[in-house]
Amino acid sequence: MSAGYRKPPNARQFKKGRSGNPKGRPKRAMRETSTAYLFRKVANEQVAIEVEGGQAMMTRWEAFVRQIHTMALNKDASAARLLHQLRKQFPGSPAEGDKLTFVVSDDELKA
Repeated sequence: MSAGYRKPPNARQFKKGRSGNPKGRPKRAMRETSTAYLFRKVANEQVAIEVEGGQAMMTRWEAFVRQIHTMALNKDASAARLLHQLRKQFPGSPAEGDKLTFVVSDDELKA
């Protein structure tokens, strides 16, 4: 019998080949992902888009903006409004050599 200070009884000692912590360390809880993180993650994924008979790789966000531009040029009023909102949300100067396109509403023409 080996009992005493720092010597537990044999029945209480760890058996050979058995872990002292059978359940192991608890798993970390899943971290909540924010909507903004998910949006950026999906928007920055690369996709293949057919452009002028060939394929071009671009981000989903770029493909989305190109689609909105195309719809606005095809006289889709809601796409033109969305494009205008995007331009206001993300201001910036055009690249050198780019053509400028102005969207003018009927109210602005009357004024």
